[in-house]
Amino acid sequence: MKTSNVVAVFTAAATVMAWGCSRTQERLGAEIGEPPPVFAALDAGSDATPDARGLTNYCPSNKCPPGWMTCPDSRFPCDTNIASDPHNCGGCGLDCSRGGPGATFVCNEGACTMSCTSGALDCDGIVDNGCESRTINPTSCGGCGVVCAVGESCRYQDDTFTTVACGCPPGKLDCQGCKDVVDDDSHCGACNNACDRTGGPDAPQYANSYYGCASSQCGKVKCKAGFGNCDGDIENGCETSTIADDNCGACGNKCGAGQKCAVDAVSNKLACLCEEGLTFCQTGEVNGIPKGSCVDVRSDQYNCGACGVDCGSFIGDGYSTSICDYGRCLFRCTNGAADCNGSRNDGCEIDTNSDPRNCGGCGITCDLTMGQACVAGKCVVEPCDQADAGEVTR
Repeated sequence: MKTSNVVAVFTAAATVMAWGCSRTQERLGAEIGEPPPVFAALDAGSDATPDARGLTNYCPSNKCPPGWMTCPDSRFPCDTNIASDPHNCGGCGLDCSRGGPGATFVCNEGACTMSCTSGALDCDGIVDNGCESRTINPTSCGGCGVVCAVGESCRYQDDTFTTVACGCPPGKLDCQGCKDVVDDDSHCGACNNACDRTGGPDAPQYANSYYGCASSQCGKVKCKAGFGNCDGDIENGCETSTIADDNCGACGNKCGAGQKCAVDAVSNKLACLCEEGLTFCQTGEVNGIPKGSCVDVRSDQYNCGACGVDCGSFIGDGYSTSICDYGRCLFRCTNGAADCNGSRNDGCEIDTNSDPRNCGGCGITCDLTMGQACVAGKCVVEPCDQADAGEVTR
């Protein structure tokens, strides 16, 4: 190929590429609402048009950004978040930590908002009287506007006192509370129909047993708590202790290796405790039966390394929490705090969210001569005086 032809091809290709770039820049400019860039010669003089998209210079500032204030009890400038501080909600001294019957208040976006505690309801919408209604109430049974029928009571539906509704669930009668009258010795077949535990003057007596309710009828031989008729022979009574590892809570319920038959502090029932990897820590007794819970001594703060070893907490600084780490008590700093002096005695003594000498971390210093504030772990800045900074004005 001749040299002239090579030059012609290269020139054509360069023209196409330049046109494509120009068209692309025009499209980008149209999409983002900015004028297309102005290309100037390399030797453009000082009278060339300045770029309208020039960068903004920022300088240290002692002014609080929106949502932050310096209050009379502030430790540092601009350290009060009036959007979430319940004692300074929306402004210094505006305290929304007050409460009412069954109510608590929190600061949300600079406004005090009310929430009801468990079992309480705000049915009239009036903040001043708090959460005036209760879920265990025939006029607000389980929720506002739920009214029980005439003669119908509002009752807990379970033994854990969590579910509330009008009346009782199927199979139970309302005996000043929902009772299962099928085997309830005090309400056998009907409310307040208590069984004679002796069975009467002519009833035979068996060891560790009494007469109670079964199938809604009194006069049925039943084992006393902690005993079972494991051999099926009533003549020798309830001969077997069910407070034992071989018969824990019931005949034949044998606990596994390493487990202990005890009262579970959570369910308050006899059970084989504990699963592999957990340790039984006794907290008391029920009729002479050990009562406690299963804990992981590798991570349980109140039983760290062994039962009863309480890591406690570091009092006074407000920025540290104690933890159990593989059976050792340690302390860690909460978010926005740091242990800058390395002393365990005072915990996490530095507020890195607001301290201009340790802003965001130990030793990170804001411009103290300018009074630069530290907010949320960042040194506050604001646009500099552009004219003084030498910006070209028009």
